[in-house]
Order: sequence, then structure tokens, then C-alpha cells
Amino acid sequence: MNYATDPNTRRPWARKWERILAAFLSGRGWHTLDATRELHTTCLHSDVSGLEARGLRFSHDRITVEGYGGAKTAVTLYTLSPESYSLAHRLLGLATPQNPPKGDVRAYLLASTGSRA
Repeated sequence: MNYATDPNTRRPWARKWERILAAFLSGRGWHTLDATRELHTTCLHSDVSGLEARGLRFSHDRITVEGYGGAKTAVTLYTLSPESYSLAHRLLGLATPQNPPKGDVRAYLLASTGSRA
């Protein structure tokens, strides 16, 4: 999925935090190694902290992943809490569904035609 573009305008997000938040709205959890590769950020912990300062809630789970050369490394997996989805949609200027989808939030995010405030 391409998290780099705003589904309303089909242009790149104006700010980094918007791009990172759009990625979390996919329903997927992110850790440092995946975020570096796919979201092009090397400071996911700071990005999440900034989003938490905007009122969003995240779960912080320690997991072990395979790193360079197959070595195991401990990282933090960040996941946007379900109660924050409504606020996340408002922050991004996306329409909030009356009955949020249970499964594929990505499909909703792509189909959203909310207005930018």
C-alpha cells in the first residue's frame, strides 16, 4: 500500500506525521525495521510520541525480530489503538464512517472522500 499520498487529493501528504498516521490507519502495527524500509523514517519512536501528543493512543509491545545477518533483535511494535481511529480520521481530514469497517481499514482509507479542514 502507498501511504505517501493523501487519498483526498492524490498528492503527497503535506507533513511527515500525516504520512505516518495514514500508515497506522491501515490497521497494521509498525516497528523500527519495517518503518525504515517502508515508511522511510528512522525515528519511529519520536513519530509515535508526536502522534500521542496530538491525543492518539498506541500500544507499545516488545517483540523479537530477525535483523541484519539473521541476528535476533528486540524492537517495539507500535499499533494504533481502536479508540483512536475516529480522532485519526479527523486529524487527517478524512470522513469517519458511521459503522467503521471491522476488517480492511485500508479499503476505507482509499475510498474516503472526506474534506480537508
